[in-house]
Amino acid sequence: MEANDTHSATPPSDEEVERVVAAGPGGAIALAGISVLIVMAIWFGFYFFAFLPRGIIH
Repeated sequence: MEANDTHSATPPSDEEVERVVAAGPGGAIALAGISVLIVMAIWFGFYFFAFLPRGIIH
């Protein structure tokens, strides 16, 4: 590896950081919402197709 590495990234400017922070965590919130919907769908699927057909336990 050479001592003069020209592939290093420069740090972002304050304006770039402010723009990214102002955009907010929209992607993370969308991913969390989709994940919760998938888990709930699996839970309801298990409830309706596995638990309810067994009937009431006496």
